[in-house]
Amino acid sequence: MAQKKLPAVKVKDPTTGKEVELVPLKVWQLSPRTRKGVKIGLFKSPETGKYFRAKVPDDYPVTK
Repeated sequence: MAQKKLPAVKVKDPTTGKEVELVPLKVWQLSPRTRKGVKIGLFKSPETGKYFRAKVPDDYPVTK
């Protein structure tokens, strides 16, 4: 089965301080019991190679 190409998200890279467009490696829903949840994505910095997490839009598909 072919993987669908996910759209890039504009996020701020905390390791360099620059705003870049990256495709998240993984996306999951983070939901506290009493409030509406948010979607979090795992990204890899293209310059430093370090991993970081950032919020992605609510309509972004969840990956595993």
